[in-house]
Amino acid sequence: MKLPERTKLPLAVLVLSFLVFTVLILIPNRESTPFFRPHSQFAVGVNYPWRNYGGDFGATVWGVHEGVSTAQANKAIDQDFEQIAKVGFQVVRWFIFCDGRGGLKFSKEGGVIGLDEQVLADIDAAIALAEKHKLRIIFVLLDFNFAQPAVWYAGKRIGGHRKIIEKPALTTSFQNNALEPILKAFGQSTTVAAWEIINEPEWVMTAFPYWQTSKIANERFVTFVRSTALFIKARATQPVTVGSATLSDLHYWSNCDLDFLQFHHYPAAKTKQLVSTPVANLGYKIPVILGEFPTGNTRIDASVFIDQMHSNGYLGALAWSFRASDKYSNLAKQETAISAWIRLHPVGKP
Repeated sequence: MKLPERTKLPLAVLVLSFLVFTVLILIPNRESTPFFRPHSQFAVGVNYPWRNYGGDFGATVWGVHEGVSTAQANKAIDQDFEQIAKVGFQVVRWFIFCDGRGGLKFSKEGGVIGLDEQVLADIDAAIALAEKHKLRIIFVLLDFNFAQPAVWYAGKRIGGHRKIIEKPALTTSFQNNALEPILKAFGQSTTVAAWEIINEPEWVMTAFPYWQTSKIANERFVTFVRSTALFIKARATQPVTVGSATLSDLHYWSNCDLDFLQFHHYPAAKTKQLVSTPVANLGYKIPVILGEFPTGNTRIDASVFIDQMHSNGYLGALAWSFRASDKYSNLAKQETAISAWIRLHPVGKP
């Protein structure tokens, strides 16, 4: 049907407006495009595990607060993040409560009764620094040492919190009194790339024979992870994961309502053992990333680790590490190669 002349211009404007609106919707926003979701872009990241282990978020059991919101720590981390961004990394992986030496308040029965007063301010400061440098953060809530037998150090007890994983009532105390306020404050932040429930839990599970410690039953740990994942997802928009110690242990977490799986890979120092299995061959229905790979004590260049993950369909690779002083950390030696890989692979850019 031929339209009257007077309606042609308004209709053209309307159509043009619709097309512009559609294009704006379809173009990914560099600041908000999520990582670690199905069909997400590949993420190249680095472990910034801690400035002070267990002391970056809240005061420690020794009554000392040197967290991210303090002037000295904030300045140092700002400089670190500047260097991390300069390399081209998009994501940092950062531990919060570690072995429980900082940030949490415990009852005599072993439950969590609240957060230290500085925790939220420290997380807020960390997010602000990440935003400044256009980085995103995977926050690791707990380290496996949280459930190791308690030890006494400098007159204070650290670790020894396995009951929070084993006893449902104490699990609930951790969720309600620690996670709830954190998720209420930061559960919608696009700067938070993901919440990781625990790092390498297998070390304190009965499945792992390596350390002679009192282990937690596999089934109980799986229940803890699933319960905590559902708790987080009901209150936050960011994806949830667990940092599995090895590729072969991912199966423990594949039915825990996680949004993506994560494994760590440390090949023997004298070998060049890479993960060559395409992600599709693993048979998991959710994305998989390499959450830790060594930059020291290895014959494999960091760029090779990254390229192997990228070419085999994984959704990210995070180097170990910036700040940790163990033998697997020698990031300075690898930065040039990593930066070159990122420049050559636009898909690795946010």
